[in-house]
Amino acid sequence: MKRVLVIEDDHRMRDLLVRQLTALSCDAFAVGTPSSALQAVDAHRPDVVVIDIGLPEMDGFALADLLRHTRIPMVASTGDAHPDLEERAREAGFTGLLRKPFRLRDLARELDRALPRD
Repeated sequence: MKRVLVIEDDHRMRDLLVRQLTALSCDAFAVGTPSSALQAVDAHRPDVVVIDIGLPEMDGFALADLLRHTRIPMVASTGDAHPDLEERAREAGFTGLLRKPFRLRDLARELDRALPRD
């Protein structure tokens, strides 16, 4: 079972992502701020992280930069429709980008991209 850390400041989206990941047979847990994300990564060593780009304290790109040394695959999520965001996410080290609202199959696809099945 893959451990997935969700970093999302909106509690409804955080809860939805945890439910969706659980439906995909993942062990999902979530935090709401970048500082708590850094602590959770150190404490729990997830297999993949899903990071909201529009976080408080620092944006998801800055957080990805701080997490890059861990070599944990990262998937970005955003409600932003800017066309260059996918390229920027790739350049920042994300394996993929989920645009909100997304479907369960989109989440599954991005997880497969980040962590190919055993």
